[in-house]
Amino acid sequence: MTDEENLLGDPAFQGYMRRRSRLRWGFTVLLIVAYLGWGLAGLYIPDTYGVPFPGSSIPWGIVIGYAIIGLSIILSLVYIVRVNRMKAPRNE
Repeated sequence: MTDEENLLGDPAFQGYMRRRSRLRWGFTVLLIVAYLGWGLAGLYIPDTYGVPFPGSSIPWGIVIGYAIIGLSIILSLVYIVRVNRMKAPRNE
């Protein structure tokens, strides 16, 4: 057996991959819900999206869209930091 096969069969490594996968899918679902909420709000209450943001001429729809893009960047950074801090098993 090669080192790669030994690593893939290691229960500690499989647990590490499950934890990483749960984190990834959790953030993915959160971002999908945010985008769907933004789209559905634009569909069902479009007048709200045209109202200018207080103190600006930029409408709420644009502000919320930028906030969702910011959320995706923040979630990506959090994912990277959390995965890098996870203890991956070593193949010895």
